[in-house]
Amino acid sequence: MSEQKKSGTGPLDLLVSIFKYSIATWVNFIIYGSSLLLVAWFIPADIWGQLDIFISTSTLIMNICILGLDQSFMRFFNEPPSPLDQRGLLGSCFGISAICLVVTGVFCFVVCPQQLLGVFFTESLPNIYVAYLFVNAFMAMVGRYVNLVYRMSGSIKLYTLESVLMQFFTKVFFIFGALFSTQLNTLVLWAVGGMTAFGLLFLFVIRKDITLSPNVLFTKANRQLLPYGLALMPTAVMLWLNSLFSKVYISKTIGNTQAGVFSMVSTISNVVAIIQAGFATFWSAFIYANYKTEQEKIKQVHDYLTFVIVEFFCVLVIFEDVIFWILGNEYAAGKAVFPVMVLVPVFLIISETTVYGISIAKKPIFDTIGIGLSVVTNILFCFVLAPKYQLYGVCLALCLSNLVMFVFRTVIAQRLYCSIPSYLRTTVVCCLLFVITFFGTIWADNFALKAVAGVAGMAVYVVIYRRQLANAVALGKEVLSKYLKK
Repeated sequence: MSEQKKSGTGPLDLLVSIFKYSIATWVNFIIYGSSLLLVAWFIPADIWGQLDIFISTSTLIMNICILGLDQSFMRFFNEPPSPLDQRGLLGSCFGISAICLVVTGVFCFVVCPQQLLGVFFTESLPNIYVAYLFVNAFMAMVGRYVNLVYRMSGSIKLYTLESVLMQFFTKVFFIFGALFSTQLNTLVLWAVGGMTAFGLLFLFVIRKDITLSPNVLFTKANRQLLPYGLALMPTAVMLWLNSLFSKVYISKTIGNTQAGVFSMVSTISNVVAIIQAGFATFWSAFIYANYKTEQEKIKQVHDYLTFVIVEFFCVLVIFEDVIFWILGNEYAAGKAVFPVMVLVPVFLIISETTVYGISIAKKPIFDTIGIGLSVVTNILFCFVLAPKYQLYGVCLALCLSNLVMFVFRTVIAQRLYCSIPSYLRTTVVCCLLFVITFFGTIWADNFALKAVAGVAGMAVYVVIYRRQLANAVALGKEVLSKYLKK
């Protein structure tokens, strides 16, 4: 593993760096979109709801047992605490995470298998499902660490390959099982089998980069790695718990079919991550390496990212009828809640440029408090809104809880490190999102009126960000000019 070099200082250099890390994102988008169509066409909504809960539960287990050490690995990659080097850092973080997961898995399988399964699933499942959950979680953990190794060391080709394969085995491979049976057991076996093949392959590939000697596993560097990771662990855990709670709540109170509709809408709304994924991959490393010297550029990036994401949000609202027409009648109920659900990833993406002050100041407790507020408010809003508004109430609860988290973390982070050039502009832009969402919801069955609301929103955002748009056009001309000269 080699240390990642700092990015160039010009806007074109920054754009090129983001593009390189986005190659995997665009390939993953094709896989992602294809998997959505295949799931909608070949897997019944009630079965999809339960399978998605299985996958989400497994991911939650991984995020608990990883102990936040993936964040420690990323934070200390360029400055490994003594006596570790980068190879030892990987061995320490991965080794402790793996031991925690294996011990927890054995305990749950032996002591409380049915209690664990009963928390997440409506139907009675055999104990072997506990083993399935933890095997899938372990392989996802392998994928997480391998992804970080390639990402932080700047190995773009390997990062792209690993990201694409992980997307395939996570989102697509289990669909092959539907050729034989659409029963939950068959699809789970194919999902776990695919992740196992993926995990073992990359364990073999990076075996020389991992050292698991006692000196590494029980190093004094853990005094820095564990406290930092454990402080951040609740954030990752509660982020997944927030979404998983909504899925389980719907499954247990409204029904598995509605849970499947919610899972599909939630998955579609995450298409917004096509803009975020490559950016976030590059951005975290860039922030840590350049926050002292590139604050003005960081502020500019906030405006550019926000502009792109809110414009894309408007496009999705305009064309949601087309999306749900392609998916079919079984998921038509999701059209009314789609704009609300899209707000969840939108605020998460915008927060990529607003909350890093907390990490820079090494005060992760504020991230923990923020997501804790989100989980609590989500549960409270669900109990208040769901009995009357059913699926829409659950979606609105999740959206409002994420807004609470966004506002809290952003306010705290900006006091620690300013990355927003105009607080008024960002506030107005975010408020306008709710106006567009309101009209997109009440006009859910009227394509023309939704189109008017979406186009009007796009026009207003162009006016608000006219300077940024002009700069982007100028940059585009510069890129085109350099390309034509070659």
